[in-house]
Amino acid sequence: MKLDFIENIEIFNGITPLANYHSIVHLKEGLFMTYNNMKNLQENYYKIGFPELSEEQIEIHKKASFSMSGKLNRADSMGMNLIHWYSINLMNYAKSCGLVNFLNKTGYQPERFVNDKKIVNELRNFQGEYIDSISELDPIKHFRNKASAHLAYTGPFNDNAGTLIESMSLIPTMNNGKLTIGSLKRGKGNAKSSFGDFEWSLVDNFDSLIPRYFKNNFG
Repeated sequence: MKLDFIENIEIFNGITPLANYHSIVHLKEGLFMTYNNMKNLQENYYKIGFPELSEEQIEIHKKASFSMSGKLNRADSMGMNLIHWYSINLMNYAKSCGLVNFLNKTGYQPERFVNDKKIVNELRNFQGEYIDSISELDPIKHFRNKASAHLAYTGPFNDNAGTLIESMSLIPTMNNGKLTIGSLKRGKGNAKSSFGDFEWSLVDNFDSLIPRYFKNNFG
């Protein structure tokens, strides 16, 4: 099973010391689920989030290049959950790619990781270098660390006041028909939220990773 077509990271049956890898397949399926559900949500965003709008009003909103409500609505909540799930699954999938590449190079069996902190640190550094080498993962890593793993304000760690506050009030925007994170540049006093440094949409990010992770699924 090939995991990364650019780095040629592959699970070799009988060679890679990983006999069962159901969890990796589940993660990949989850990425497809969030991608397809987000495309469907984007198509029906105004119907779901603003049922009071007429068809004519919806068509007007759809033509706008930038749109946001700022009010709580079901479509935004659905979109944010898809974004959270995507970021968690994608970072787990990328770390799994790093693990498989590490196992292929070292041949280590799982027992080696139990009590040897040096090997565990080697793996973490190896995974970190792999993830940092893929620019498409930068905004996902940030969002996963500051929102999806836990909202930054619930466990502050080297975060400024703007980031802490925005983690509790994340709002997506509709940019050219795609739910997008980071378009709003928000802050607290002079402290600019770091979310504004990473503008991304789930659909665009997934599409950018097709050559690397999903090549065999899209011809």
